[in-house]
Amino acid sequence: MCQTDIKWEMEMVLLQTSYNNLTKERDQLQTSYNNLTIERDQLQTSNINLTIERDQLQTSYNNLAIERDQLQTSYNNLTIERDQLQTSNINLTKERDQLQTSYNNLTIERDQLQTSNINLTIERDQLQTSNINLTIERDQLQTSNINLTKERDQLQTSYNNLAIERDQLQTSNINLTIERDQLQTSNINLTIERDQLQTSYNNLTIERDQLQTSYNNLTIERDQLQTSNINLTKERDQLQQTVGDITKERNDLQRQLKDTEASCKTRAEKDKMNMLNNGWQFFRDGFYHISSQRKTWQESRNDCLQKGADLMIINNIEEQTFIRQFNKYMWIGLTDSETEGTWKWVDGTPMTTSYWDSGEPNGGSSENCVEIKYYDKENNWNDEACSSSHFWVCEKKFLS
Repeated sequence: MCQTDIKWEMEMVLLQTSYNNLTKERDQLQTSYNNLTIERDQLQTSNINLTIERDQLQTSYNNLAIERDQLQTSYNNLTIERDQLQTSNINLTKERDQLQTSYNNLTIERDQLQTSNINLTIERDQLQTSNINLTIERDQLQTSNINLTKERDQLQTSYNNLAIERDQLQTSNINLTIERDQLQTSNINLTIERDQLQTSYNNLTIERDQLQTSYNNLTIERDQLQTSNINLTKERDQLQQTVGDITKERNDLQRQLKDTEASCKTRAEKDKMNMLNNGWQFFRDGFYHISSQRKTWQESRNDCLQKGADLMIINNIEEQTFIRQFNKYMWIGLTDSETEGTWKWVDGTPMTTSYWDSGEPNGGSSENCVEIKYYDKENNWNDEACSSSHFWVCEKKFLS
């Protein structure tokens, strides 16, 4: 094979590699673009949900503010009523104290009148005794008795009046005591309600502060999402521009590749005919040349390389069956010359499928190359000294 053909094949391989890399990059960019689109949609959805939650929180905040103002108004009204009741309680207490003073004064006067009545009764008894003893003074005593009787009746009337006033004062005192107890109960209830209102006010203040903090945090998150949205939009536009440029390059490369493939196909058909005319045999996807001379393993490989090929690689039973039909001892492209016991093909790949004859390989470090030996058996590989001379088979893969 000429140097031009080798160069042409290398260019084909490079073009194919470049085409594959561009295809992978295109797929990666498409995947990245799809992921960014999904993330953008998720961010938009998240932004809408946050906006809705922000509006709901704002509505809740407004309602709480209205309820707070109503509670504040109720609290102010209750405070005014409490002050009025306290004033009324003070006035009633003053009136009660005044009535208590009057009652005490009347009680003292009543006691004095009772003492006077007792004294008059004693004097009356003395006068009656004197009246018995002193008939002469009877008339005078009768007159005195009449006068004392009148005074007694007056004292009795005064006593009755004092008793009535005492009963009235006791009733008034009882009523004032009841009103005082009611006012104390009302005062206690108002104090409890005041404390409850103060607690509610404190809770509303805390909730208001929490809502304000949440509102501030949502505002910050909204601004961050808007910034992120702008950046993602810019990146999307840049990716779209990049995708457009890569798509154009891909189309250009595809066009060039089609032209090259058409040219290569024509040339490959010609090469195929030339190889068949020069003693090569075509099998599956490759050409095979069986030597008519015997050489060492390395000399055999050098001959294959000069033909643009290499010693045959056998990876399946079809290739193994194909090579047996030539009924020759032949070198193949398998060796463990680099590392003893590690068999590799001439393209550097490790051996994964083998067709060793029974007991093979058995040559150790002195037999590092492989030949087809017992061609009448399916398992016919044998390790042999690389310096031995055998026929060989060259393999050249055909790129259709």
